[in-house]
Amino acid sequence: MFRPIPEPSRFRRISDWLIAAILLLLMLTVVVMFSHRDWVAITVLILLIGAISIAAVIAFSHYTSTERTLEQVKGLARNILQSIPTGVLSVNYSGVITAVNPTAEAVLKRPAADLLGHSYESAFPIGETIREALHEALCHHRHLSQKDVPYEGPDGRLQTIRVSTVELVGDDRRPAGVLLQAQDVTEWLSLEQRVRVAEKLAALHTLSAGVAHELRNPLSAMDLNLHLLEQELREPAPVASRTAHYLVVLNAECRRLSAILDNFMKFARPSSLEAHEVNVHRVIEHIVALMQFEAQEHKIHLDYTIEKDLPPVLGDETQISQVLVNVIVNAFHAMAEGGRCHLAATTCTTDGKRWVEISVRDTGVGIPGEAMPRLFDPFYTTKPGGSGLGLAIAYRIMQDHGGLISVSSVPGSGTSVGLRFPTLVAYPQELEARS
Repeated sequence: MFRPIPEPSRFRRISDWLIAAILLLLMLTVVVMFSHRDWVAITVLILLIGAISIAAVIAFSHYTSTERTLEQVKGLARNILQSIPTGVLSVNYSGVITAVNPTAEAVLKRPAADLLGHSYESAFPIGETIREALHEALCHHRHLSQKDVPYEGPDGRLQTIRVSTVELVGDDRRPAGVLLQAQDVTEWLSLEQRVRVAEKLAALHTLSAGVAHELRNPLSAMDLNLHLLEQELREPAPVASRTAHYLVVLNAECRRLSAILDNFMKFARPSSLEAHEVNVHRVIEHIVALMQFEAQEHKIHLDYTIEKDLPPVLGDETQISQVLVNVIVNAFHAMAEGGRCHLAATTCTTDGKRWVEISVRDTGVGIPGEAMPRLFDPFYTTKPGGSGLGLAIAYRIMQDHGGLISVSSVPGSGTSVGLRFPTLVAYPQELEARS
């Protein structure tokens, strides 16, 4: 917000007052001079007063026109800054915030009244990214250019903002302060990540399906022949006993490879959705009851909260359950010493679209920062012995449902996974077509 548009002053009409005063003075002078009958003096005085009056009127007309033009320029600049989709915050060299446009209020989650007229040091806490950027620019003349930095607003929501700082120059061409530009790019970065993951998945579709098909055939033949050989070697002899043991191991390994291929095929092959109305409340209750025994074994408190009158979603109940199980299993693995895993289901509206959001929060070890960009990459895992396909499959299923999956984590403090599904009312025609 900028200073308000000034109201028209009564001194704007000073030229009219001046003309009236000069005419009145002229009339009085004429009356006085006529009484003395000095015609030469009257003529000179009239010419002098007329010249002065004309000069005064011209001067004040120029002043009024210049002032009006200046206010129009200021108003145009004010309207431009209030309308641009980039947050703008200006600070003078005393460190006092002098201007905050509406976009900056939205990005920083702070009203202009809490910022204007205050020093940036009192407006932003120590260690906060905006304060550090302004301090570096004002005190050390080190400016940022399109740098993405984390920002936590007063509501506690962590977001990513893109910050730039430039030196503000006054009318005298001398430095007058610092101008900070800020944009909320949280959704942009999330979209970019989803696009990158989608491109990787698309590139692997053909390759992975072909590899899985080629491996399954020899595995099936091996499994069949091993079973036949096992039956022929069922004779009471030491060699046969040892051979049977080796065959058991081979059979187990074949089954393990087959299970890996099943997961691989789930990831690689676009599955056909059997979409129908899914009761999210019932799905969560079922999953929690299913996982409760395992949670107790790992000393984990597993609970949930569900919003009242939660609307149904359109999708495949089996696949939605698989996503939840994969996420909860990951949460259990992150809490080797026990902890809490909490599921919450709520509704939210984004860009006019209504969603059902299921969040899974744990109190585990968290995810390292360098691992976050690769969480949905196939075969990438931070767990010993993990296949690296759990979250990749979950991502694929969420894509098939037109949903979103997001992960936020603080190392040492736990992880939160958000699953968003479009509500059923968003796709009534599609439901009728598939039912």
